[in-house]
Amino acid sequence: MPSRTVLESQQSAIAPTAGRVLAGSWKLDAGRAITLNPRERSVLEISQGRVWLSVGARPGQPDQATEDIVLLQGQELVIEAGQRVVMESWYLRGGAPSAVAFCWDRAPVATLVADAAVDWELGVAQPLRDLVCALGQGGRAVGAAVAATLGASGRLVAGLVRFALHRIAPQRVRMHA
Repeated sequence: MPSRTVLESQQSAIAPTAGRVLAGSWKLDAGRAITLNPRERSVLEISQGRVWLSVGARPGQPDQATEDIVLLQGQELVIEAGQRVVMESWYLRGGAPSAVAFCWDRAPVATLVADAAVDWELGVAQPLRDLVCALGQGGRAVGAAVAATLGASGRLVAGLVRFALHRIAPQRVRMHA
């Protein structure tokens, strides 16, 4: 019973969240900006606060204009691999600047939308390139094995011929003498 009293006395009342960041989240201080350049498809989720994003063109679509987006707590945005995003903590005029907490993780497989070009690339083109590469390596290995076999066979034949000549030659010399 005394341990419960100690725990309750050590706990503070509901602490304000200003300046604190949620566990498992990244922190972006008020008035600061950060650039995100994902190497793979990712999801940006705002855990606390609000942000202003400048989202660059998707890879392969250079004519697409940069888009400005505001995300609030609980909202998320899927960012494609290679897409540049500048994120800044954002607050309303007259409001107090506050830090932002966000999670930035790889997009789960279930949220990936199949695109015909991506499907072709991952389902056909890449396996075909892998097959051609493997066959090329196998062909080089077989060629090297054949060359080594022919070389060893040639050395064996030459050795047998030399052996036979050395065995026969001394007998011929003896016969003619």
